[in-house]
Amino acid sequence: MIGEASIGSSSLAHVRYLHEGGQGNVTLARKTGLEPPDDWHQRSEPAEKLYEVVPAYDGLSDVYISQNRFYGSRKADRLAELSALFTDLDYYNIPALARMHSLGVLELALENLERARIPRPSLAIATGRGIALVWRHEPVPGYVLPKWNRPQKEIYEALEDLGADPAALDAARVLRLVGTYNSRSGALVETIFEDLDLEYVWPFGDLADEILPLTREELEERRAQCAAREPRTAPQREDNPSKGLSSLTLHRDRLDDLKRLIELRELDRLPAGERDLWMFCAALSLSHLVEPLALERKVIELGRDYAGWSETETKSRMHTVFSKSRAAADGVTAEWLGQQRDPRYRLTNQRIISMLKIMPEEEVELKTLISKETKRQRDRERKERERRAHGARPREEYIAGARERGQHNRREARKLRGEWKSLREIGRDLGVSHSEVRRLLAAASPN
Repeated sequence: MIGEASIGSSSLAHVRYLHEGGQGNVTLARKTGLEPPDDWHQRSEPAEKLYEVVPAYDGLSDVYISQNRFYGSRKADRLAELSALFTDLDYYNIPALARMHSLGVLELALENLERARIPRPSLAIATGRGIALVWRHEPVPGYVLPKWNRPQKEIYEALEDLGADPAALDAARVLRLVGTYNSRSGALVETIFEDLDLEYVWPFGDLADEILPLTREELEERRAQCAAREPRTAPQREDNPSKGLSSLTLHRDRLDDLKRLIELRELDRLPAGERDLWMFCAALSLSHLVEPLALERKVIELGRDYAGWSETETKSRMHTVFSKSRAAADGVTAEWLGQQRDPRYRLTNQRIISMLKIMPEEEVELKTLISKETKRQRDRERKERERRAHGARPREEYIAGARERGQHNRREARKLRGEWKSLREIGRDLGVSHSEVRRLLAAASPN
């Protein structure tokens, strides 16, 4: 459920949440309202100095802050640390959502994320006309950017229909600062959703594994398999080998799914207007499974049983499939993208799903004719089972452990400070930065 936010509209709390203890510079920027090139002003400050700088921006309009940190000025090739995944939902650009309250759009976004098996964000901010979502993770060096880009793109694709801004895929992107105003709407920028445990920070590898269809181990295994595999020529390729299936297995499973689809729709026979497309898809898969002499007989049987067609009608309507099957058997090739290949038609799963208007609830019952979203969901469920089987702890246990470590560190920091040790000495003893020691001591201090 969406609950009351503790960051609220505090710019300092927002900055602390994003950058406390971080290494490198943070960019603060503001639209000035002046004529170009003076309409945009930005400055880069060390993370530890933000507390001195940020109060000057509180209550101003059109102020932005980088989500990650840099060596010097804000550029992707100068990344010092990545510490958050994010997206910016410009839902005001979508007519059906333009007048919806930000909380309503947030609920839709959380539903989309759940369907895509992506964890809820750590933070959601109403930006005046849109919503910014942030997933905070432990800092990783800038050279991890290629790996960071992959879950960033998955988040964008899951929320694209809600106005996710493609320009916000950039790790150097700035988003609006809480506690400031949007000059176009006059609205205050404020948080509308926070993780129940604000101190929890995702390990980057765990967060990426939760979001991506393949875990790091699976990806390495897939790469090794691809490297060992012999190159395949264009005539042998299948347009949709995404599951690593052979052509025979793929078309056999597609044919089973096509028949299962009729059962799911509780049809005795295909209705008018749907017969040609279904028969074309079925005949095409059959053409990859049987020889041309048997193909015609089997397609005529399908036409009789599923479409109510006569033999003559089936031969007329499926004539092209038959002729291309014979041509392939005779060794005839056709040019495609500058290469010679099998002349038979090729359809991707997504194309068939679109042609036959297969719904998500129907995909659940199918094996091969499934969308990218359904495939991702199945991969995540399988991955979760494997992670649990290998002893991975549920997130709730991880959070509890992190909270316990935090309480222990706060006690130890206060104890060591009482022994007149410096912040850096305490940091070395606890294995944390001196900035983190300062935060631990502040949290341990009595009110």
